[in-house]
Amino acid sequence: MKDNMKSCGHTLSDDVVYKEVVVIGNGPSGMVTSFMLAGNVPYLKDIPDDLPIDEMLRARLSNIPRGQSLYETDLMELAEGLEGRSQNPIPLLMDNLLRPCADLGIQADSLIEWKYDVEKQIDHIVLGRGPPGGAWHTFPPRVRTLSPAAWLWLPPHAPRGSARLTARAVATYCRRYVRACKLQQFFRSGVTVTSVTRIPQGGAARARCHNTRCPLEAAYCVTGYDNASGALVRYLCARVVVCSGASDRASTLAGHVARHALHSLATLERAAHVLGEYERSSPCVVVGSGVSAADGVRLLRARGLHAHHLHRTPADGLARLAPAAYPDYCQVYKMMCDGPSGNHENYTPYPEHMIIEVTPVADDTSNINADDLEELALGLKRVKLLNLNTKEVTELETRLIGVFIGSKPDLSFLQTNFLDCIDIKMDCTKCNEESKVKRKIEEKQSFLKNHWHYIKSMLGQSIQSCKSRYLNYSEINGNTDTKCEVPDCNKLRKNGMIDKCQIIPYSDEKEETVQCSCDSMNPYVSGLGFGIDPKKAVDGRNNPIAIDKSSHEVLNAPAGLYALGPLTADNFVRFIPGGALALVAHMHQNKH
Repeated sequence: MKDNMKSCGHTLSDDVVYKEVVVIGNGPSGMVTSFMLAGNVPYLKDIPDDLPIDEMLRARLSNIPRGQSLYETDLMELAEGLEGRSQNPIPLLMDNLLRPCADLGIQADSLIEWKYDVEKQIDHIVLGRGPPGGAWHTFPPRVRTLSPAAWLWLPPHAPRGSARLTARAVATYCRRYVRACKLQQFFRSGVTVTSVTRIPQGGAARARCHNTRCPLEAAYCVTGYDNASGALVRYLCARVVVCSGASDRASTLAGHVARHALHSLATLERAAHVLGEYERSSPCVVVGSGVSAADGVRLLRARGLHAHHLHRTPADGLARLAPAAYPDYCQVYKMMCDGPSGNHENYTPYPEHMIIEVTPVADDTSNINADDLEELALGLKRVKLLNLNTKEVTELETRLIGVFIGSKPDLSFLQTNFLDCIDIKMDCTKCNEESKVKRKIEEKQSFLKNHWHYIKSMLGQSIQSCKSRYLNYSEINGNTDTKCEVPDCNKLRKNGMIDKCQIIPYSDEKEETVQCSCDSMNPYVSGLGFGIDPKKAVDGRNNPIAIDKSSHEVLNAPAGLYALGPLTADNFVRFIPGGALALVAHMHQNKH
């Protein structure tokens, strides 16, 4: 921060850079966080008398002294009682101020004005694998957003427009946003973060230096590599903000199906383009019941290809879309509901079906020019489908299988999981008899005693999360194959004889972690230990990262680690600025 700029004389080696804050992820979450960290301060404007905002909110806002920034106010008090499409109170508050009465269809001027203050600037760096915009660059360019344009603009831009934008337009806006807000110096693209490690804190070192920009103040080491050169990248920092999104890893079916399938809409579009020029007579298979699966069906039919659509009950998200605003998705929803008797062009639904077998068929693919696609993507294959109601088996031949059953975040850079704080123990009786680990009563008592305020906050989040009804895509689409080399291992797990993952937060005892052949994947990739339910993988809809609602600090982690965006269940861009406001305000209020 700019409150103490005098050099302290402490230096680092040439391959290490110190920043007060490292932001992981350069999508909309990282962009708006950088905008606030760069010294842009929000102030409340005069509220028009005829603006129909919540009266209790109006009363609380009227008590803010003129000239006081939102960084200096009690944001939780202002957000009290607000309701909306976010589980987090400060994102709801910020949305009410940036887009007042948006849910009423009113496009009113923002109630926030931004003023640049160099004294409020916090030195930071934003790291991203690709260009600014994150996942928006991975979608097919012509796919349209669910949110209207007014919900997608980031501060300080005025929210305007009711039309849905293309993914290309949003990606372009993100690139321009960084330049327009003069944030280029804070962004470093083309970097993959591999680990976030906590640095042991020495009291003597802190006593010798009180400069907030001194490397001795570092609490974390963020390590990665440059995608182009492969060079090592290392940053020391006092705080880390995790906003890497929740769609890095596509949910897949069983391995014998997944290796023949595509899981990206952009890849499916390229494959459909190639196949449309080579062989339109071969049917294509799409698996899934949500918005992404509907996009897959639309992409195939637009290329003149026949889509065989395997789905369970259509997702609630499709059912809630208004036909006037979303005619494309509502058409797919209608075709799903019509069932086999619908007789729609280039579309055959298979309700309550799942893939049980995929067998490659030898054929000549020399005429298919698809160098950028996976080897098995366009090869001819015989697919067996099982009707889950009648148990009948149907066979068909296809060249293209697209599976869109949700996605998960990739939190592999938190793979160390701050091992002195979180210990994930794998216990599989049949896999390794000597691996049984019993929880000690003392550990439970110590955890309850030392982290009671964290438990209260997590309990509140769990109650709030239960209010939202989301479908479990893994169960809906038949992802029940968890084969293990151990005979009847799944039966043992169902009978309660195996507790696959036991999470002991803040365990001081370092016991050997046992690897179980039931799950060959690194357990830390899915963020075990960080969710509202620490025994389950982090999921932006069903099990978001547990945070302190007032600051967006991660509860089950050392101080100074923050999260926002889809990782904390804010899956709409409109709510992301509120998470950034919460954490930046917390940083200013808790200067070293």
